Amino acid sequence: MSIAESHFSAGDLDADTQRWTPIRAGIVNVWRYYDEIFEFHDGRLLLRGPNGSGKSKALELLLPFLFDASLRANRLSTFGTAERTMHWNLMGEGATGITRVGYVWLEFGMRGAPGRYFTCGARLQASTHTSTVTPDYFSTELRIIGETALSATGYISLTADGRPLTRSALEECLGDHGTVHPNAGMYRDAVRATLFPGMTGQRYDALITALLQLRTPKLSQRLDPALLSALLSKALPPMDQDEIADLAEGFERLDAQRERLTRLAQEVEATKVLARQQRTYAQRVLRSAAAALLSATSEVDKLSAAAKQSQDDYEQVQRDISTCEARLEAFAVEHDAAEARRETLMDSEAYREGQQLDRLLQQTEQARRRADELRGYARVGLSDARRAAERCTEATQEADRQRRVVDSRLADAAQASVRAGMSSVHGELVATADISRVRQLLRGAVQGRRTAIKALERALDIHDRAVDTRERAERELEAGRNAYTAADDHRSAAHRALTDAFDALREGLSNWASRCRQLNFTAVEELTDRVENEAAVLATINSAANAVFDEITRRESRCESDIEVARADRALLVAERDRLRNEEDILPTPPHWRTAERDPSAGAPLWQLVDFASAAAVSDRANIEAALEASGLLDAWIAADGTVVGHELFALPSALPSVNGRSLADVLIPLPNAVIGIDTVRRLLSAISFGESLPMGAVAIASDGSWRIGNLTGSWTKEQPAFVGALTRQRNRERRLSVIASQITSLDDLLAQLADRQRVLSERRSAVDAEVAARPRHDDAANAQFALTAAESDLRSVDRLVHDRIAHLDECEKAVRAALVELNGLAAEHGMPAERAAVDRMTSALEGFATVAETWLDDHHRWRSLVSVADERTEQRDRAEATAAQQDALASTAESDHRKLEAELAEAEAVAAGLGYQDVLARLRDLRSRLTELDGLLKAERLTQNQLSNRSGELKSKHEAHVRAHDETVAHRDELTHRFRHLATGTLAADTEMPDFPAFKATVDGSEGVRAARDAARLIAAAWPTIPYADNNVGDALNRLAASVHECRTTLAARADLDLETDGNTQILTAVIDGVRVGAAELLRILRTDADRARQEITDAEHGLFDRTLTGDTRRHLAARIRQANELVDSMNSRLAQVRTASHVSVRLVWEIAPDLPPGTRAARELLLKDPVRLTETDRESLHRFLRDRIEAAKAEDTATTWEQQLAQVFDYTSWHRFVVKVDRGKGDGWQLLTKKLHGALSGGEKAIALHLPLFAAVAAHYQTVPEAPRPILLDEVFVGVDTTNRGQIFALLSALDLDLMLTSDHEWCTYTELRGIGIHQLLTGDGDDAVTTARFTWDGEQLVSAE
Repeated sequence: MSIAESHFSAGDLDADTQRWTPIRAGIVNVWRYYDEIFEFHDGRLLLRGPNGSGKSKALELLLPFLFDASLRANRLSTFGTAERTMHWNLMGEGATGITRVGYVWLEFGMRGAPGRYFTCGARLQASTHTSTVTPDYFSTELRIIGETALSATGYISLTADGRPLTRSALEECLGDHGTVHPNAGMYRDAVRATLFPGMTGQRYDALITALLQLRTPKLSQRLDPALLSALLSKALPPMDQDEIADLAEGFERLDAQRERLTRLAQEVEATKVLARQQRTYAQRVLRSAAAALLSATSEVDKLSAAAKQSQDDYEQVQRDISTCEARLEAFAVEHDAAEARRETLMDSEAYREGQQLDRLLQQTEQARRRADELRGYARVGLSDARRAAERCTEATQEADRQRRVVDSRLADAAQASVRAGMSSVHGELVATADISRVRQLLRGAVQGRRTAIKALERALDIHDRAVDTRERAERELEAGRNAYTAADDHRSAAHRALTDAFDALREGLSNWASRCRQLNFTAVEELTDRVENEAAVLATINSAANAVFDEITRRESRCESDIEVARADRALLVAERDRLRNEEDILPTPPHWRTAERDPSAGAPLWQLVDFASAAAVSDRANIEAALEASGLLDAWIAADGTVVGHELFALPSALPSVNGRSLADVLIPLPNAVIGIDTVRRLLSAISFGESLPMGAVAIASDGSWRIGNLTGSWTKEQPAFVGALTRQRNRERRLSVIASQITSLDDLLAQLADRQRVLSERRSAVDAEVAARPRHDDAANAQFALTAAESDLRSVDRLVHDRIAHLDECEKAVRAALVELNGLAAEHGMPAERAAVDRMTSALEGFATVAETWLDDHHRWRSLVSVADERTEQRDRAEATAAQQDALASTAESDHRKLEAELAEAEAVAAGLGYQDVLARLRDLRSRLTELDGLLKAERLTQNQLSNRSGELKSKHEAHVRAHDETVAHRDELTHRFRHLATGTLAADTEMPDFPAFKATVDGSEGVRAARDAARLIAAAWPTIPYADNNVGDALNRLAASVHECRTTLAARADLDLETDGNTQILTAVIDGVRVGAAELLRILRTDADRARQEITDAEHGLFDRTLTGDTRRHLAARIRQANELVDSMNSRLAQVRTASHVSVRLVWEIAPDLPPGTRAARELLLKDPVRLTETDRESLHRFLRDRIEAAKAEDTATTWEQQLAQVFDYTSWHRFVVKVDRGKGDGWQLLTKKLHGALSGGEKAIALHLPLFAAVAAHYQTVPEAPRPILLDEVFVGVDTTNRGQIFALLSALDLDLMLTSDHEWCTYTELRGIGIHQLLTGDGDDAVTTARFTWDGEQLVSAE
C-alpha cells in the first residue's frame, strides 16, 4: 500500500484531548494473513465476515496480545481455550516450509499532537522442529509501511524482498528510533510507560483481564457475579503507592525489629538453657567449696581444742611429776632417818641382849603367816573338790540321756534299712566296733546304692525316650500316608485339568483361526495337533503373520516412495506458488548457454522495459510476444553502457537505423522510470519493422507470429501473452497460480489417497497384530502343566517321605527293645524293680535310711564324747578331793607349829620382861614397819614417777602433733577460704541464683577475714542443703555445661563470645558482650532486657504507625479514595441510566460492604471517613484492632511476599466492598439484584446489556485514571441478540465514555447515528486460495463509504 493510499484519519488526531488513539494494525505472514493492514477510524475498527473467515483470529493476534506479550494459548484464544497456540497460527493452516516468520503490530497516534506516533509489535518465528515460538517484541516512534513506499521518511517496512525481516535487520531498521526489547517483561513495561503512564503494573494486569473478559464471545450468556465484582473493583482508583511504600518501610523496619526480637528470643531461650546448666554447675561448685571450707574450719576448731587439751594435760602431768618428786624426796629422807634409827637400835646393848627373843618373835610371826596361808589353800581345795563332784554328776547324767537317744536312733535305722533293702548293711554297721569305720561303711553302701539307682533311672529315661520316639514315628508315618493319599488325589486332579486345558486350547485355536481375516491357515489341524507344544504353535502363527507382513511392507514401501515423489512435486509447486504470491514475475526460460550475470542496476531484458500500446490489438498481442520470444528479442539484454560480461544475447539499440513505415514502436511502448531510458528503448523498437504479415527489413516482427533477423526467419504463436506488461505478467501469474493450485489439489488428492492407502496398510498391519495378539494363550495350559508337574513332584516327595518314616519307625522299635533289655538287666543285677514309681520309692527310702543312719552315728559319737567327759570329770573330782585332804593336813601341821612357837615366845618374853628390851623391840618393830611402809611408798612413788614421765613424753608428742596438724589445717583452711572468696566474688556466685544473693554478697564483702567467708559458706549450705556436690556430681554438671556451651556458641555467635576458662580445678563460664565480660546470669539478664526493650519498641512503633495511619496522609488518602470510588460509581450509574431497553430494562451498579467480612468492617469504614480530630480513644482502639486484624489476615493468606504488597491488601478498600448489578425491568418491582436466576429470565438482548454495560463502565474507569492512555474495548461477536435501538444506545454510551473499539461480527455494520465513525474491514477469502484479504469501508456517522 502506498502512502497516498493509506487512510490515517490524521484529522482525528487534532482533537482537543491529548491521548493515544489506535490508528492502524497489521499482520504479516501469520495464519492466513500474509500482509494485511487494518485501519481504525476515530479509534474504532470493525472486522466483519462469515464464521471461519479469521476475524476472531485477527483479534487474538492483535489485542490484548500486543499489550500482554503472553504467548499462552488460553490468553490468545477468545474462548480461553488452549487448542490453538501461536505455533499453530504460524505453522498450521496454510503454512509451508520448515520455518516461518511473521509480524503483528499496532500503531497509535497522539490525539491533539499530530506527528507523534507510537508503534508496538512482535516478530514471531516458529519451526516444524519445535512446538515453541520465538518472539521479538519491539516498539518504535516510526510507522509501518509497505515495502514499495520506503522512500518516505519516518516509516519502516517489516519485509525486504518480499520476506519478513530478520531480528538483526529489524534492529538495523529501527536504529535510534526504536527498540527490540530483550524480553516480554521489558516490552510490557515500555508499552505501559508510554501508552499508560502512571498506571501500576497491578492495574495494568487488571485492565488486560477486563479486556480479555470483554473479548469473550457471547459474554452475555454467562453470569459470574464474583468475576464481575472483581473486574469492577479493580477499576476503582488505587491507594497512593508512595504512601503505602512509606508505611511498608515502617513495617519492614518493624519486621527487622521483630526478626531481631526473634533472634533475641532464640538467644534468650538458648541462654536460659545455658544459665540453667551453669546454675547447676555453679551451685554444686560453691556448695562443694562451702562444704570444704566449713569442714576445714570445723577441723581447725577441733584441732585447737585438742591442742589446748593436750597442753593442759601436759602441764598437769608436769605438776604431778613435781609433786611426786617432792613426796619421793620426803619419803627417802624419812626412810634414811628410819634406817639410821634402826641401825642405832640394833647396835644398842639392849638389842644385842634380846636378840634371841627377836628371832623367836620373827619365827612365830612367820609361822602364823604360814598357817594362815595353808589354811586358805585348804579351804580353796575343798571348794574345788565340791565343784568337781558336781560337774562329774552332771556329765554322768548327760551321758546316760544320750545313750537312750542312741538306742532310739539305732531302732529307727533298723526299720529304715528294711525299707531301703539294706538290712545286711545295717547289721554290719552294728557289728563294727570302730565308729569311724562304721561311717565309712555307711556312706560307701549308700553311695553304691545311689549309683545303682541313677543307672537304673538313666535306663528308664532311655527306655521312655525310645518309646516316645516310636510313638512320634508312628504318628508321623500316619500323617505321611494321609499326605500321600492327598497328593495322589491332587496329581489326578491336575492331570484332568491339563487335559481339559489342552482340549479348550484346541477348540479356542480352531475358533480363532476360523475368525482370522488377515492370517491364512491352510490346515487348522496343524495348530490343534501341535497344541501341546507352544513353540510349534507360535512358529506356525508367526509364519502366517510374516507372510502377511511381508506383503504389507512391500506395499508400504511402494506407497512411501509415491508419497515422497508427490510431496517433492508439491513442495516445488508450493515454492513456485509462494514466489508468485510474493509478486515475483514468471521469467522466460533462459537458454542453457547463457552464462552472464544480469545486474538489474546495469540493464534489463526487453520484456521488462516495454508494455503493449493501446493501439496493439488484444488478439495480436500473444502472437507479437510469441514472435519476439521465438526470435530471442523478448529476453535480449539491453545494457545502459552497451557492455555485457559472459555469454549473453544482447540487443544494441543504436546498431540499426529506424525503419520507414510501421515499426515495433507502434505496438510496444517503453515504460517510464525503468533502468534504461525511454529514448533508448524507443530507438531499439523503431529499428524493428512490424506488420500484419512479415514486412521487409533486416529485423522484422509480424502480428501473425512470424519474425526475421537478418537471414534468419521463423514463426510461433501462443494463446495468451505472458511477459510484456505488468498486467500481462500479473495475469500470467494468476493463470500459473490457478494451474499450480489445480496441480497442488491433484497432488493433495493423490497424497490423501496415498495416506488412505497407508492408513489401510497400517490398519491391516494393526489387524494382523490384533489377530496375533488375540490368539488363545497357553497360559491356562501352562499353568495346568506347571500344576501337574508340581503335583507329581509333591507325590514323589511324599512317597519318599513315607518310605523314610517306615524305616525310621523300624529303627525306633529296635531302640525300644534294646532299652528294655538294658533296663531289665540293671534291675536284676541290683535287685531293684524296673518300674519308675518303685524306683522313686526306693530312692526316697534310701535317702531316709542314709539320713537316719547318719543321725544315729552322730548321736552315737556325741554319746561317746559325753562318756569321755564324764570319765574325765570323775578323775578331776578324785584329784580335787585328794588335793583338798593334803592341803588340810598341811594347814593343820602349820597351825600346830605356830601354836608351839607362840608358847615359846610367851615363855621367852616373860623371861626378858625385866631387861628393858621390850621397848627396844617395840621401837624396832615400829621402825621396821615404817621402813617397810616407806619402801612400799618409795616403790609406789617411783612407779608413779616413771608413769608420769612416760605420760609427760606422750602428752608432749601429742601436743606437738596437734600443733602441727592445727597449723597445717589452718593453712589449708586459709587456702580454701581464699578459693571460696575467689569463687564467691566472681561471676560464679551470681550464676547460682541464690535466693538472698544481696545478703550473701554483703556477708562476703563484709571483711577479708575467715569469719566472713565461713558465714557466707554457711549461708550457701543453708540455701542448698540437698544439692549433691560430690566430685562425680560436679563432673556431670560440668559435662552438661560444656555441651550447652558448644550448642549455644552458634546461636550467640553474633552477640556474645562464650568461653570456659580453667581456674584451678574449676571451669568458669564467661561471656563477652558489648566488650564486657559477664556471667551466664548477667548475660541472660542483658538479653532479656534487650528483648523486653525491643518488644516495647516494636509496640510503640506499631502504635505510632497505626496512629500515623489513623491521623495522617494514609487515612486521608484512604478516605479520599473511598469518596472518589463513590463518585466514580455515581458517575458510572449516571452513564448507565442513559441506556434503557425497549422493554424498559435498565442497569445500575451498587457498591456495598462485602457481606463475608467481619462485622466491624462497616464501622471501621465509617471511622476512616470521620474527621480524625473527632475520633475518641475507643474509636482509635477499634481502628487499631481493625487494622491489626486486616494485617494478620493478609499474613495468614500468605499471598503477598513484601510488606508493600501486604499493606496494599490491607488498605485495598476495594476488597472491603463488592459490586453488584441491579436491574430495573420496568414492571414496578424496582431495582432487583442480578442473580443467576434473574439473569436466566432475561432475554438475550437484556442479558447482553446487563453484563456489557457494567464492564464498559469498569474499563472506562481504568482509563479515567490515565488520561493519556488509549481506551480500547474488545468485543467478539458484538451485541448478539441486542435489538437495533438498544445497540444505538450502547454505542452512544461507548461514545460518551470516549472508548476506542475493536469489534468483530458476522452481520453488524455499526451504521448508527449515535456512533461518530468507525473503520470497517470486510474479510475476503478467494476460491482455492487460503489468503485472507479485506475490503475497507468507513462509517463517518452519516454514510457508509467504500475505500475503493
